[in-house]
Amino acid sequence: MAPPYDGRLSVVDNGHILWFCTRRTRAMPRALEIEPVTIPIVGNPLGYFQDPLEVTLERMRELGYDEIELCHSQIRDFRTAELRGQLSEFIASLGMRLVGSNVPDSDYFQTLESSEDVKVALAGLERDIDIAADLGARYLITYEGRIPSGATDALIFGRLLDDTVRLLGAAADYAAARDMAVWIEVHPFTLGTRLEFLVELCDRIDRTNFGVVYDACHFAVGIPDGYIEAIGRLGERIKMIHFSDSDQRSSELHFPPGRGCLDLEGILQALRRIQFTGPWMLDLYLYPVPAWGSREGLAWLRNKLAAWQQADPGS
Repeated sequence: MAPPYDGRLSVVDNGHILWFCTRRTRAMPRALEIEPVTIPIVGNPLGYFQDPLEVTLERMRELGYDEIELCHSQIRDFRTAELRGQLSEFIASLGMRLVGSNVPDSDYFQTLESSEDVKVALAGLERDIDIAADLGARYLITYEGRIPSGATDALIFGRLLDDTVRLLGAAADYAAARDMAVWIEVHPFTLGTRLEFLVELCDRIDRTNFGVVYDACHFAVGIPDGYIEAIGRLGERIKMIHFSDSDQRSSELHFPPGRGCLDLEGILQALRRIQFTGPWMLDLYLYPVPAWGSREGLAWLRNKLAAWQQADPGS
């Protein structure tokens, strides 16, 4: 279901959601002049604070997040569609927008050990897509599965690729009927760290509502010498950015920008070259001082995104 009209136009371009404001011109009272506005920054409360979700969301609004992505592990108490809808209303009452759901590493989808596992994983994804639809989310993030122990190239690029295409293609179709996208968040231990697998997976699925979340920490740990080059290789397959710094050692520890060792300017330049237009999240999962990290990180990222809007895409 589309959100209530709030004076902004949602323009969808190749699966990316762009937000614009409108204002009337004096010369043409009935005309609407479209102007870009500040790029909103998404936050996910998982791993931030030990407070109840209600308190955490209020704190995130105070810190300055614009939009919210939720992991379904955080909302087990919201057991009905009505309660999930009320959670979305609560987030809107804080002045934020619930835009996405995140379910990587779910129990029902770890490794596709056999083709029979596709049925189990798809049933789980369909349940989570329904939950995300109750929340009014526009996307669901999953992953592409773990690399099996001892897997050969023949297995990875044969049966595993075929089964993963079948699974995620069906999930994307199920989500499309609910006006949602399905995106995969590559982790250092998942199949997508083999870029040729990831590219072929996306190209064979070939759905406008399917693509990749580029998590800077995950790519930098999983492909330490190629995390920037991966952006150019993936190109328009990248649908969302989970932005953070990293020590390039800790798989899930996301640092605020400037507190790790990544070439952040190189990442931004590579994203500009592919003319990325999708949503941005400041990802601070497992960072132990999240309020401080949020204040630093949001200021840093807002400054960079403001410059991004003014920059030549080829620069």
